[in-house]
Amino acid sequence: MDQASAGRATQTLAELERLRRRTRIRAHGGAWLPALGIAVLLLGSSALYRHPFAATYSISVDAPYWAGLPDEQRDPLVSYLFWFLCTPLLLAAVGAWYRWRSRSLGLRVAWPLFAGTGLGVLLLLAVLAAVPTQEQQRSDTLNPSLDHFWLAGLLTPLLPIAAAVMALGWAERSRSLTIAGGWIAVLTVWLCGWFPMGYLPGWAADILGGDLTGVMSGSPNSLGGQVALRPGIWLALMALPLVAFAAIRGSQSWRAASGD
Repeated sequence: MDQASAGRATQTLAELERLRRRTRIRAHGGAWLPALGIAVLLLGSSALYRHPFAATYSISVDAPYWAGLPDEQRDPLVSYLFWFLCTPLLLAAVGAWYRWRSRSLGLRVAWPLFAGTGLGVLLLLAVLAAVPTQEQQRSDTLNPSLDHFWLAGLLTPLLPIAAAVMALGWAERSRSLTIAGGWIAVLTVWLCGWFPMGYLPGWAADILGGDLTGVMSGSPNSLGGQVALRPGIWLALMALPLVAFAAIRGSQSWRAASGD
């Protein structure tokens, strides 16, 4: 093979690689909209709390946590309706988006897994807990109940959202989305599993304080503490990876569509 032929072969391989990359980006370029929609849903749910950002010294917490996090809600029924209406509507909108992309580009994504997971876990939540009818108040204490951990940590509409994001990550072959869903799940179980919200056990407080002697001995030196952030801040932290993903993936999709 002469030098000219070798150059043409190299150019052809480079063009094929570029075409394959563009096809992959176009196939999974639609994930930015579901990610952005879920982020907006999370951020919008901050309106369900009586004091989403302002500090307060006394709160009344309703269980289950229909607003999502263990803080004072404006109205438990409104919170319940928000999640059980907005979540299916969002999933339906995402389904319509993917069907449109399939017709326009001829590229399909296994989006029913995303919708089915979100609706399935939401339905399971509805089965496990009824519409709230009475207020159950919990006092501000640094002594969490382990029995309460498993119940309250799971009965929250944020977990169906986390499961749906992880399913979307699998369907879109996106490690970033899978990690984002896991991030939402971990934060949710931690924040809802102990009271007050943001409670840190003694060993965790020792690690954050740089004191490893108690951790190594198995007897924490600290009595524990609290990361005292308001619900609106926690929801913003949950949504942040999704917003970043939507911005990056949307930019990549736009460049691929423009042929750059």
